[in-house]
Amino acid sequence: MEVTAEEMKNTIRKIYDELDKVSPVDFDCGKLCGEVCCVYDEEDYRNEDLALYLIPGEELMYEDSDSFELYCLNPKEVKYPYSWKDSVYLVKCKNPPKCDRDIRPIQCRTFPLIPHITKKGDFHLIFDESEFPYKCPIIHDDIRLNDDFITVTYNIWCILITNPLVYDLVAMDSRLRDNRKVDYQIVL
Repeated sequence: MEVTAEEMKNTIRKIYDELDKVSPVDFDCGKLCGEVCCVYDEEDYRNEDLALYLIPGEELMYEDSDSFELYCLNPKEVKYPYSWKDSVYLVKCKNPPKCDRDIRPIQCRTFPLIPHITKKGDFHLIFDESEFPYKCPIIHDDIRLNDDFITVTYNIWCILITNPLVYDLVAMDSRLRDNRKVDYQIVL
């Protein structure tokens, strides 16, 4: 049974609503770093790598957005799993850090955690220690995350990876980390 665009949009909205109920820490973590993850691109628009990828269907949330610019890429042009036949969507805030927080991407809402699938197929959340041109104080200073944030984020990603495309992407990213022998810290 095929999911309509409206049904997909409602599902994404429910995920956003659940993630809005929690926060990584009990304070505005942007105050620690001057919102560096939001404003970095503002200083260097040549750096296209910091746009946030969207899960399939999430692009529907940005159709009428004045706050975000939606990009569409051919999955063959970027490192995406072969199962991705349709376009890959990315989004960038047009006026950082004054984005429309109601439609922040899932990737932004769950940061600094990312999904990871082990070679044995076990699912975990890990800290996103990708090579960014800046340091996240939460990760760098080992600031403890709220338990409810970890739990909700874990549950949301458990739902998201039931989509075969999302699973394939998370598995591919996990293998890339393994192949680069990136040390990662399992959160849950």
